[in-house]
Formats: sequence, C-alpha cells, structure tokens
Amino acid sequence: MAGSWVEKAREILDASTVPYERNFPLARLTTIGVGGPADFLVRPASAHFLAQALEGLTDEGIPVAFLGAGSNLLISDSGFRGAVICLADLLEEPRVEENRVLAAAGWRLPSLVSRLTRLALSGLEWAEGIPGTVGGSVRMNAGAFGGSMQGSVREVTLLDRHGRVERRRVSPSDFAHRSAPFLGDRLVVEALFELAPREPSEIEEILRPIREHRRLTQPVGARSSGCIWKNPPGNNAGRLIQEAGLKGLAVGGAKVSEIHGNFIVNAGGATFSEIMALSDRIREKVLKDFGVALEMEVVVWP
Repeated sequence: MAGSWVEKAREILDASTVPYERNFPLARLTTIGVGGPADFLVRPASAHFLAQALEGLTDEGIPVAFLGAGSNLLISDSGFRGAVICLADLLEEPRVEENRVLAAAGWRLPSLVSRLTRLALSGLEWAEGIPGTVGGSVRMNAGAFGGSMQGSVREVTLLDRHGRVERRRVSPSDFAHRSAPFLGDRLVVEALFELAPREPSEIEEILRPIREHRRLTQPVGARSSGCIWKNPPGNNAGRLIQEAGLKGLAVGGAKVSEIHGNFIVNAGGATFSEIMALSDRIREKVLKDFGVALEMEVVVWP
C-alpha cells in the first residue's frame, strides 16, 4: 500500500479523535478465529466521531469495511487493505420508554436479552445465545425459533459512508429473509425495538428451553461463524450435509461439526483457505447427492 495513502488515513483518524490500531490481526475479532490483518482497525465509541472519520476516509477513496461481533463472517488470510470499523464499542445505555427500547449497534444480543428480561420486556427471547450485535443482526435480519429482527424493529438510525445520519421508520415488510434491503450501503448505529410487557419469571421460562436446545444441537463453545449455509426452500442445509455423510469431514484445521452439519468449526489452527476448501467439498457433495445447490449465509471478505 502506498505510503501516502496510509499517512492520509492516519491524518483523518487523528483529526477525528477516534481510537485506532495499525496492522491489527482480524482473527482476534471473528468468532471462528480466522482472518488476516487490517491496515487500520477503528474503534469508535460514539456515532458522532465515527461520522467525522467515515466522511474523511470516503472522500479520500480509502476502502472501509464494518465489523460487529464477527460472528457471521469469514475473513481472508490476507486481511483487509483499508480501514475496518469495529462497532463493538458503540454501547450507549439503552433508552427505555414504556415498551420501546433504543439500543446502540454494539450491544451483543445475549446481553440485550438479559437487560430486557430485567426490564420485564419480551420479544427478543429468540436471540438468546446468538453471538451477534444489534447492528449486524438488523442487517442480516437475524432470526431463530420462529422470531427475527423484523418482528420487533420499528426504527433505525443509519449512517452512510459520507457521514450523513438518517432516522427511518421500518415495518416487517421492509425486511427479507436474512437481509434488510432498505439499508443499502448504510450502517446501523441504533435500532428502536417495540416489545411487550411480561414478568421476568415468565421470560425466563421461555429462555430456558432455548438455551437447552442450543446446548444440545449446536457446537456451543467451539469456534465457528454460525450456520455456513442458507436453508434451501423447503429443506434444511444441516440435514442435507448430515445425510451426505459429511459430519466430521476436515480440511486441515477446518472441520464439519459432528453436532450440527451446518457449522464448520475451527478445530485448531484453521485458515481461511482451509475453510473455503471444505465449503467447496460440502457444496459439491450435496449437489451431487441431492441436486441442491447450497448458498452461503455467512459473509465472506475475499
């Protein structure tokens, strides 16, 4: 990378007072533990200062990518040439007004569920155990156990790559399966949830079987990026992988979970290349055996 590019990025970030680090190994920030270095890792604690930095980087043509919890992401071993903006520090206290809660993008879903339980507010129990952030989960329209983000999100605060802020009301029809097309290239910095009052003890009764189900059916504790494949229409990716006899298949340190076929786990020292090679073998075998072309759900940074 040209020295002038790096110096200009440094000047912009210094002027914005946003904390950053150079040549940061992104593997530390992904749940599967894979990913090369970012030239700049930016850690804003405020959307205001983030807007200033983002405007400067964009105006100079400096490549920018956004990172939440790193839980639905595979990053190349070569890393990212540019600035990666990590939103995990956008953690302002949730603002509560009756049954509505405004949560910052950096809140992890299990932490938010725990907070809502104490506040006696119900509607996000399905998110218990999902290792994502509010911002990333709105973008992916994350869901489980019959619930999803579109069921509760009623307003979002967005930031575009030129630092412009927009507040937008949304309805369930604005979302699609595992996506939020209305976002475009904009970043979620806050989301307003509409929830329902319920006694904390009743919420705990809902959470208990969800926790148990995840414990029994998913590789809890293993390093993974969650489900690798979207479920084909009318089918189940994990079941297809299991019926193809692929559980336990490994390429280097990357391995198909023996608990759930739709998870690839880092069994030790896995690389991006090994994970992608294993993914190719899974896709080819499922296509050959069942005529079903699996589509990746996880986001890939090439």
